[in-house]
Amino acid sequence: MVSLSQIPYAADDPEMPRDPHQPAKSGHTSAKKRPDTVSEKPPKLSQRERLLAAMTHVASSEGYAEMSIADLTSRAGVSRQTFYEQFADKEDCFLAAYQQAARKVLGELQRAMASSEWWETPRAAVEAILAQIAQDPETTWLFFVEGLSGGPRIGPERQRVLQAFEELAESFLDDAPADGLTLDIPPRALLGAIRIATIRSIASWQLRINDGAPLPQLGEDLVTWIRSYAVPACQARWSTGPHALLPAGSPQGSPMLATPLISRPEALPRGRHGLPRGVVERNRRERIIHATAETIQAKGYAAVTVGDIAVAAGIGKDVFYEHFSDKRHVFLAAQQHAAQETFNACARAYFGGRTWPERVYWGLRALTQIIAAEPALAHLRIVAPYAAGPEAIERTQQMTAMYGVFLEEGYGYRTEAKELPRLCSSAIVDAVFEIIRGEIAAGDARELPRHVPQLAYIAIAPFGGPQASGELIEALR
Repeated sequence: MVSLSQIPYAADDPEMPRDPHQPAKSGHTSAKKRPDTVSEKPPKLSQRERLLAAMTHVASSEGYAEMSIADLTSRAGVSRQTFYEQFADKEDCFLAAYQQAARKVLGELQRAMASSEWWETPRAAVEAILAQIAQDPETTWLFFVEGLSGGPRIGPERQRVLQAFEELAESFLDDAPADGLTLDIPPRALLGAIRIATIRSIASWQLRINDGAPLPQLGEDLVTWIRSYAVPACQARWSTGPHALLPAGSPQGSPMLATPLISRPEALPRGRHGLPRGVVERNRRERIIHATAETIQAKGYAAVTVGDIAVAAGIGKDVFYEHFSDKRHVFLAAQQHAAQETFNACARAYFGGRTWPERVYWGLRALTQIIAAEPALAHLRIVAPYAAGPEAIERTQQMTAMYGVFLEEGYGYRTEAKELPRLCSSAIVDAVFEIIRGEIAAGDARELPRHVPQLAYIAIAPFGGPQASGELIEALR
């Protein structure tokens, strides 16, 4: 199994909370429990620990972008001076809290996977995550969701953690018995499905929907979906092999086949031009929306100001406020901008296919080409919402969930598919959009059309069978 040592953790800091499963460092003593003691008070937290606990709570309840240092110090019960003795700024504190959450979540995941038989490992992993949701939803939320927000220093750390997760998954796949089965699915796709399941599970747990009863069934359905990618371990995994990506520069893999659905309009000429007021207002509004997407892609949601957006749009702040009340308002408007047109374009491409696998392939091709042609708006819709607050996250989930309708035919594609749980549709959509999100976040949106075979395989394999689906997609390439 992969080590988690690549995740920085300030292990030499005596006030940094230590992984309880690791032995105490020499020089640190722990109180011996007396046999006649029924219960003991928990150890008193240091100032640093209190600040990290406050960061975890405030970030998971209010969002990183909306919190202030005053929120943290008030929650932790420390002074502002104490905060700056421990951390350089808010992002420094968030980074430490994220690292702590990553070690806890991945550490528990690694332990669960190491202590189970190979075929039962997916179940052990899912149960470990669901147990953490029940025991510590704030830490789990910080790791899976809030970690996607934050400033520029969080990005590289998140990539290191993602690499640790992928290496953990790869080591599991490599350990498959030679005469048994393995799973033919990209590790990042697994992460996407688990991340969105975590969002829904925590929301359900916090709201006490059915008193948390959906969690066990969610675990069973996730395991069933994961196992639907099972193939003989003796054969190469198609989803991460050479056929999963189109060659660079190939016609199908080119974003130039699509043009922006709504391109950024040019600024209108100054002075009198005789244009109707409605045309002028629409021009300004669309310029503000595109400027919002471009500045957020460049600087991140938390760092962008209304002034930044106004400058990028070529307008005054007074004009901005004629259309939008604040940054959050324009973000939500930009999130909806052309979303329905994008879905409609995918639907037109989908219904142009003759068979269901072909329809899925063409629909994904249209989606990736539109994203490649509009990378800033795609970044705003798919990557940035996790920094923009609960309403933006919920809207993103609603928009992506719409694409599950294209998978409904799959349940009747063959006899075995009728037994699959309905969660398969949402898990597949989440897995596909995780790969899309990763490429956009890495600045590689224009390369997304090359991933169409891989994305189509993720979508079709549970219904058509992994091996047959790979062969179908190779024909479609």
